[in-house]
Amino acid sequence: MRHIIVGAGVIGTATGIWLHANCQEVIFCDIKPEALKKLQNKGHKVTSNLKDIKADIYWICTAEWDTEKVIQELTKAVKNPIVVIRSTMPPGSTKELGKKYKIKHLAHVPEFLKQKTAISDMFDKDRIVIGTADEKIKKALSKVFESETIDIIYTDTTTSELIKYASNCWLAMTISYWNEIKKICDKLKVNPQMVANAACLDRRISKYGTAMMGEPFGGFCFPKDTKALVKAFEDNNLDPILLKAVRKVNEKIKKEKEKQA
Repeated sequence: MRHIIVGAGVIGTATGIWLHANCQEVIFCDIKPEALKKLQNKGHKVTSNLKDIKADIYWICTAEWDTEKVIQELTKAVKNPIVVIRSTMPPGSTKELGKKYKIKHLAHVPEFLKQKTAISDMFDKDRIVIGTADEKIKKALSKVFESETIDIIYTDTTTSELIKYASNCWLAMTISYWNEIKKICDKLKVNPQMVANAACLDRRISKYGTAMMGEPFGGFCFPKDTKALVKAFEDNNLDPILLKAVRKVNEKIKKEKEKQA
């Protein structure tokens, strides 16, 4: 099976390398010559034009704000493509793009990768989420992931989009939570790491965030995803009290760190 990876960044590279390792033919496509040259020097096939080569599946691994532009170009260049979006999409947007550009075979397959360890994470996944209503693409992706022994969750695209946001915002929340615990620990002259380590011996409590006490969450995903999920709530006339508090805690820590710098 031939795959074209549109967007040779962190997620696209990790996805393509995993597919190649699983005996799939992979071609990376990007508008950045330096990204393609780097992959080409490692023996990978590359192209800068979607019109050049046809594929069985087109994986869109760009930032969400570039996704529609890629789909627009792809649907002009290829008739009836099978499209898999890996971008973090606002709930309902994959479905709307499918309608707008009349894409019959469309899926949203979110990634759950860390930027620093994306490739190794791709080979050691917790689960695979496939959001689609199309049987053809479901069958094709089942073949792609047939070697995996982990859970594969099949759902609709809006649910898969929300799963991605829920996952990232949970992780952001735990960082803010442990930062709040650190405040009371500091006030009472208690060791916050001891509190966290002992609390996390309870198997119901995740250790995530305990190593970041005193530090705000940053990077590419958590700030934008918590903001986007707040907006999704508000667009549906809901008040995301907890998510707003998570962002408020984080912004306060950021300002404190900036003052100290």
